[in-house]
Amino acid sequence: MAQEIELKLAFPSDALQHIRRHPLIAGTTRIGRAQTLENTYYDTADFALGKALVAVRTRRIGRRWLQTIKSANVSAGGLSSRPEWEQAFDRKTGRFDFSVVDDDATRALLEHYADSIVPLFTTVFHRETREFAPRPGVRILLMIDAGYARSSQGETAREAPISELELELVEGTAGDLLDYALQLGAELPLMPEDVSKAQRGYQLLHNMPPRAARAKPVTLNTSMTLHEAFRAQAFDCLHVWQANALGAIMHDDPDFIHQLRVALRRLRTLLRIFEVHLPLGFAGNWQLQLGELANGVGQARDLDVMYDSVLEAPAKSAGAPSFEPLEQYLHAASQAARVHVREVLHSPSARILLLQFSKALHTLPAQTKEAALQAFARDSLRKLHKRIEIRLRHAQASGTHHDLHRVRIASKRLRYALEFFASLFDAKASNHYLNRLAKVLREFGALNDIAVGRARLQQWAQTQENLREISTWIAGWHSAHEKRRSHRALTNVAELLEMPTPWKRSRNVKAIK
Repeated sequence: MAQEIELKLAFPSDALQHIRRHPLIAGTTRIGRAQTLENTYYDTADFALGKALVAVRTRRIGRRWLQTIKSANVSAGGLSSRPEWEQAFDRKTGRFDFSVVDDDATRALLEHYADSIVPLFTTVFHRETREFAPRPGVRILLMIDAGYARSSQGETAREAPISELELELVEGTAGDLLDYALQLGAELPLMPEDVSKAQRGYQLLHNMPPRAARAKPVTLNTSMTLHEAFRAQAFDCLHVWQANALGAIMHDDPDFIHQLRVALRRLRTLLRIFEVHLPLGFAGNWQLQLGELANGVGQARDLDVMYDSVLEAPAKSAGAPSFEPLEQYLHAASQAARVHVREVLHSPSARILLLQFSKALHTLPAQTKEAALQAFARDSLRKLHKRIEIRLRHAQASGTHHDLHRVRIASKRLRYALEFFASLFDAKASNHYLNRLAKVLREFGALNDIAVGRARLQQWAQTQENLREISTWIAGWHSAHEKRRSHRALTNVAELLEMPTPWKRSRNVKAIK
């Protein structure tokens, strides 16, 4: 069994020649001749192998045929690592040989479905292979792939382009691989990508539109160090950031931008929580850089939700004036903001930031003294809970949007923190508390969207005379409802703070008295 460690970098198809000619690539050693690879992927009719994250592939290279089996992929910051078994394939018989698979569970699964495996889709691409060996002990293979994935069902054929540079570590460390990627990314339009060619084929097969990535629960256990827990959660945040940054560049679905902002916020909260157990300056430096990136894409998200949060309800009320000029202006502003987001995310600084943070996680040194994970989690959650109490009292006294917003931010940080640590506590209690937190945040989120939208309307009205009357009317409509909604939001928070918290007693150890 081989263990691949690779980094996949997507690029625009029209950048292929620029990439080939770049000195950091053209100056590497060519390995063999360029080849056209034709791959066929197999599964059962009900996709039993795909659901188990096992891929079965045949590859034709000239007259040679190979059989490749890959099992569950583990991705961390764009670097992929997965078990792989490769051998010759007998094209004449067309039968697979699974005897070389030395993972018992994977081999048993394959043998169980051996007679049910059928071809599903193909990928055809031109591959140029080179080797980068800057010094003894470091060897990295470069595979420049350009072609397409194709799925055919009946008379319907669907294709998706393949334009990617794969870096595969042969000798050295993950840091060496990422250092080389950073050198390339400084001058080439490369974006880290986790989607494999097989995944792209399955998307074509099911005719699935690209969807925004969301955070997934990361299971922590009591034996983990703080260093291990931080990296596990940070890599998940990085994966969501990476996937949605690429999605926002390539697709119009506004959810990519929204989930990108969520990923950056969760990551900044994680850094804040673990700050004292990270190297000096690490958390502050990355919080600043991630905050700047979030601000760069924030306007597009605010405009995307502005119609639903600010315009829709007033537009349906009796006696409302015409909203058409405002809707047209909002649409144009939203389109311009999305163009800006694409420019931001495809800028060298944003692309390199992804790779720099990935390297920072891969090379992050462990601290010599660490607290127990469960005790650290309880203490962190208690502090965040206390901060909401303090900010709630200020908001109840002042009633200002500023103080309401501070309660919202504190509640959001508690939510993210509990999501990070939920696996250390009773699952039912954690889920119940998170659901109540979500209710609190929905109300505060609506209030914040209205406040941001009204400020933007006021700004537009200063330069757009035809929007002044409608902007004033909308502001007045929301003012009539604002006090009631603010009171309801604060009441929800007060009720939340009276609830039993899931971190008072952990799942595996007795609560500290």
